Amino acid sequence: MIKNPKISVIICTYNREKYLPLALHSLIKQTIKPEDYEIIIVNNNSTDRTEEISKKFIESNPQLNVKYVVEKQKGLSAARNRGILESSGEIIVFIDDDAEVTDNYLEEGIKFFENYPYVDAMGGKIIPKYENGEEPKWMSVFLWGLVTKSDWGDKVRKYPYSKYPPGCSMAFRKKVFSEVGMFNSNLFLRCDDKYIFRQLDLFNKKYLYNPDFVLYHNIDNNRLSIESIKKISMVVGASERIRLSNSSFAKKVLKVLEYIFKLFAAFIIALYYFIKLDFEKGIYLIKNRWYTLIGYFKKSLL
Repeated sequence: MIKNPKISVIICTYNREKYLPLALHSLIKQTIKPEDYEIIIVNNNSTDRTEEISKKFIESNPQLNVKYVVEKQKGLSAARNRGILESSGEIIVFIDDDAEVTDNYLEEGIKFFENYPYVDAMGGKIIPKYENGEEPKWMSVFLWGLVTKSDWGDKVRKYPYSKYPPGCSMAFRKKVFSEVGMFNSNLFLRCDDKYIFRQLDLFNKKYLYNPDFVLYHNIDNNRLSIESIKKISMVVGASERIRLSNSSFAKKVLKVLEYIFKLFAAFIIALYYFIKLDFEKGIYLIKNRWYTLIGYFKKSLL
């Protein structure tokens, strides 16, 4: 491994043999020199062919700087923290194990932090790549989170209120983690992403949306099933409860009120869709908000 790459790419993976080869292959033909980046694969106790795939990738690409490690502690946050500790770059990028980056992805990452020296982190444009090639009819901007879609236009900007870079594609200056702390290994799913960006907010750190930092996110058909959507929604709710476990009673009440408000708003928005005869959009939105609220109270879920 090189000692001082400009940027480190961390892929935390768990039983994703279907898409992991695509994620790794997309990192081969980057527009920056091989010595300018390193790839760190963190196997979070996979039971499929993850280790075989990773080692074969390393063997087949001796020109690349790749490190493969196994993190025994369960959970994405623990795997991400291990990746940070293993990294050597001044810039750290996290991508999902079912994502594919563009050829200039890392170049755009380096360029961004050079052009914005006051910014500590950023996220980019995430485009879902559906297995059947079609966006589901029930998809709306309110449900982008279910497929980790992120598209806030074609200019560098602040994220909309209450939004932040999804964990599927996010980049940080490494020094940030020594200042705001690491990922919270008690959290699950997207709440660990929210946690780290709330930490950045707490320490007055800046993060922006970069439209030139483009990544494609593979979405298989199973993820679009109602059972999968129910599970994702409930886990998000349960994770929020854990995230707020040490917060004041007032904050916990406000979160419940927020979820109730969103559920009520979902009915109003659904009515608009129903008037347009777009029934699926309305129904799925209501189900998403309902399952998230239920998940918040279902303590045995995680």
